[in-house]
Amino acid sequence: MRIQLIDHAEHALVVTLTREGRLTVAYPGFCGAAAAEVLRDVADRLIEAHGPAVCHPDAEPEPQHDSAETLGQGGSLDADRAVWTDGTGHAWDLSVTWGSAGNLRWWWTGGHTEAGVPLMRTGDGTDEQPLDLVWALYGPLFPTAGDRA
Repeated sequence: MRIQLIDHAEHALVVTLTREGRLTVAYPGFCGAAAAEVLRDVADRLIEAHGPAVCHPDAEPEPQHDSAETLGQGGSLDADRAVWTDGTGHAWDLSVTWGSAGNLRWWWTGGHTEAGVPLMRTGDGTDEQPLDLVWALYGPLFPTAGDRA
């Protein structure tokens, strides 16, 4: 038996499903409607990535892509051009405002982590989050028009 502790102060949304089918969803300090929107998006991504193949319980698990860890690793920031190229090779235009789940708008603060991941801010708060974490918690992100809100 292996016991793993989950730090709910660190994770905004945690979904666990045991092999016996017991499902738990925890979202402390996170809006329930926003959590549902994130889960719907996750479901859509899984269905889209699955393709037409039939599932076989004994098959090798599909490789996982686009995790926050993958986005942050090996990325490069060109602060002069306001472009961050993430670890998957996707270029992010940091001069625009990005929208996310929960109808949030995110913009680049001009700062970055030690690894060069851009720091993002939403609303009037001073709390800065790395873009890869924002993507993981609130993604998908999309460019928006209009003022910051």
